[in-house]
Amino acid sequence: MLEYYGYDRYLSESGAEPVHRDETGILWRIALDGDEDVVMVEVVNSTPEPDGTYRTYWLRVPPTTRTAKDGVAWTFGLEGAAYAPVRQT
Repeated sequence: MLEYYGYDRYLSESGAEPVHRDETGILWRIALDGDEDVVMVEVVNSTPEPDGTYRTYWLRVPPTTRTAKDGVAWTFGLEGAAYAPVRQT
């Protein structure tokens, strides 16, 4: 859905703030009044699509997440320190 709405537009209109960036992606936070923050990691597919482009994905992670790597690791059930892929496909 974000592909059609526009990533930049969504980030701007939601008030999202980039809070951390590393080799795994960008951690974004959207503060919500009266509710927990929305926290997500922006990642780019490590392998190209059939047309040669690289697709962007957004991974929703717990609001306590502090780094992009911790967020991606969480999606695999790991701690950030344990997440060290040898090869990405």
